[in-house]
Amino acid sequence: MKQRLRFFLAAAISWIAFMIFIRFAFSIYQYSQTSLLSIGEVFLSFTYGLYHDVSITGYIMMLTGLILCSSITVSGTKLKPLFRVLYAVLMLISLTIAVPNFELFRNWGFHADGTILSYLKTPKEAAASTATSTYILLFGIYIAMLTLSYKLFNRFLIKKLDAIVPAKLKYLPLLLLLTASMIIPVRGGFGIAPMNVGFVYHSSNTYANLLAVNPIWNFSYSLKKLKKNKRLKLIPDDEAKIRFQDMIASQAIDQNTILTSQSPNIILIVLESFTSAIIEELGGKKGVTPNFHTLSDEGIMFTNFYGIGDRTKIGTVGIFSGFPSLPQKPVIEFHKKVQNLPSLCKTLKKEGYNSKFYYGGDLHFASMNSYLSNVGFNNTISMDNFPGELNTSKWGVHDEFLFDRLYHDIKLEKQPFFKACLTLSSHEPFAVPMETAIQGKDENSLFMNSAYYTDKCLGEFIDRLKKLPSWDNTLVILLADHGSRYVGNYVPNDPDKYKIPMLWLGGCLKEKGLKIDKYGCQPDLATSLLPQMGIDASDFTIGKNLFNKSQKGYAYFTYNNGYGFVDSTQSLIFDLNSNKWKAEIAKHKEAQTLLQYIDYSFFKL
Repeated sequence: MKQRLRFFLAAAISWIAFMIFIRFAFSIYQYSQTSLLSIGEVFLSFTYGLYHDVSITGYIMMLTGLILCSSITVSGTKLKPLFRVLYAVLMLISLTIAVPNFELFRNWGFHADGTILSYLKTPKEAAASTATSTYILLFGIYIAMLTLSYKLFNRFLIKKLDAIVPAKLKYLPLLLLLTASMIIPVRGGFGIAPMNVGFVYHSSNTYANLLAVNPIWNFSYSLKKLKKNKRLKLIPDDEAKIRFQDMIASQAIDQNTILTSQSPNIILIVLESFTSAIIEELGGKKGVTPNFHTLSDEGIMFTNFYGIGDRTKIGTVGIFSGFPSLPQKPVIEFHKKVQNLPSLCKTLKKEGYNSKFYYGGDLHFASMNSYLSNVGFNNTISMDNFPGELNTSKWGVHDEFLFDRLYHDIKLEKQPFFKACLTLSSHEPFAVPMETAIQGKDENSLFMNSAYYTDKCLGEFIDRLKKLPSWDNTLVILLADHGSRYVGNYVPNDPDKYKIPMLWLGGCLKEKGLKIDKYGCQPDLATSLLPQMGIDASDFTIGKNLFNKSQKGYAYFTYNNGYGFVDSTQSLIFDLNSNKWKAEIAKHKEAQTLLQYIDYSFFKL
């Protein structure tokens, strides 16, 4: 019996060591962020991470205990094949989650969770973000970690089974009790609250907290919570609705009129990953987007504008439907909700506008095609509508060919029209068909070079548009699809990550060279544009009119585990793991009101 207990203890220690090994490998892969922590901070992250490590080990030890109980009269040598297979499978599963998470975290800024399953519907497009060399590196890491772990387990753990001899049945209750007691580490102790992500949060440094999170535990935990509709409870919904109406006010009261026509042609260009960090007028690096820089003096520039998320599928709904997503709940994935969404396309169609959406990639990715169909576009153009020889990007057709097609159609289009397009060349892996303009092999340099390419294509496209007779009655709106970590190397809850450009251009503008400093975000597009055209925007219940003189400016965003709120006085973060604000908000009720109303609107839809 002693030998069984010793094996049980040795197995528990081995699996905890395996989880620490995964965290160590993760910290090395994320060296650029780990190196910013002190040795003490790293030590604390590994120490607090034991909560998750022990919890996930508890599940494994339940399986181990059950096998030992069911085979109490069997010698250990007969159990060796079973444990070899079981532990090998568990290692395979663990590393299949953990190793890809190394790269996903580097790109996303948070650990892989259940939401990643939505990308498996279109694996080709999901894989296009990562270079082949990265796949080779990850596969090498995977094989190395699996081989080393399996050999160590066999050498120092599995061989201990040789010492196990059949035991008497009277010891079975003890083994059963030991196995059942694993519920204690699984749930994190004897407290009321069961194990959750917040158990390992210990620092004001976001990365230090995320380093403590066990990716296998986190992924399993997220799967359990994926379908749960947990409501935010900051203030009562009824109170939030009343407060929010006061915040919004009337969308058309005392607004500045900026258009010469109430029926302009509208060209909406959504720029992939165009963060403010590459826009000179927004404090970004010079020389990355020179055409955007020149154009900013020819239109209306919104200098405090924000994306509501860091994914195209979130920003797209924010732009076209004026509707938010919740953390880990992109509204585009809830098809019944999508059917109830308002849209710029539907509203403009009632006013006689023809609409078409252009994208050089596959619109089936991330449920985009379903969404675009539901919101009323007359037609869509995707990679399938271009000659095969132009499909040279991992994502599809590069931006220069997308803009060529858009320009060709505009020349032939009956007015008024609504054209929308989404660029793709500035998406990972940033391989663009031009001579390198921004030198460097690091990720930020590659991104800036790809943005330079898109900016070049954009400048040439606008120059051609200006020569068309329809230019004098055309409004061009440029904005990014989402916030981005690039260049600024932002963490997920940093408000600067979500700051993006929005620029209005065109011959139908009354004034040029204007700067709008009022804080706004993507859902404000419809509620700012439609009143300028004399169109009722009341279907868009979240956004505000940025041209309304009496409207106070603010913006919000969501990230994987929380919400952000920004205005001219402060920026606030509400973290869902700790269920707390990361700042004092006693003097700022607008943030509570807005976030509660967003949550209410999402579940009501």
